[in-house]
Amino acid sequence: MKAQDDQVRRERYIRLCALPRGTEDMTFKGFKEYPDIKEALTAAHNITTGKVKWLALLGGVDLGKTHLAIAICREWLSRGLPARYAYVPILLDELRRGFGNTGELSYDSQFKFFCTVELLVLDDLGTESATPWVQEKLDTIVDYRLVHNLPLVITSNLAIHELPIRIASRLQRFEEGRVVVLEGQEYRLRSKK
Repeated sequence: MKAQDDQVRRERYIRLCALPRGTEDMTFKGFKEYPDIKEALTAAHNITTGKVKWLALLGGVDLGKTHLAIAICREWLSRGLPARYAYVPILLDELRRGFGNTGELSYDSQFKFFCTVELLVLDDLGTESATPWVQEKLDTIVDYRLVHNLPLVITSNLAIHELPIRIASRLQRFEEGRVVVLEGQEYRLRSKK
């Protein structure tokens, strides 16, 4: 009975995590390590073991940031822990749609979930439209997670000084956090060699 309950819980966590289709190979095992991105890989492993609570992976396009973020979610889920992957513009769309819903799909329910889920991954922060409402919601989610010491992973193509000031400040000052800047050639171009 316990094994069946664990399986049901694990399947629910996978569904709630909302990993994008076609990312099944985005695991730590499937990540090709290159010397100039080793720091990011180490930091990603460290968040799955609790050595790091927050991780910001910053850098240009196609450097492996999303792959590592999804690998972190997959590792978290494999340990039976809840996680939520969210491409930031879609997260905001989900919240907006919640205004007309009730129950689990309501705005309040979804917003609370993004604030409190054990691990939250915000992928591609900075691609959203920077309206006051959007900024308030993102600031609140990040601030809640800071105050309650909840794990957070952020990826962005922006430099730290280009991120919203409140979020950049929290990322830099959180003692158990890491900001890693990835540089180098695009990940898929390296794989072709």
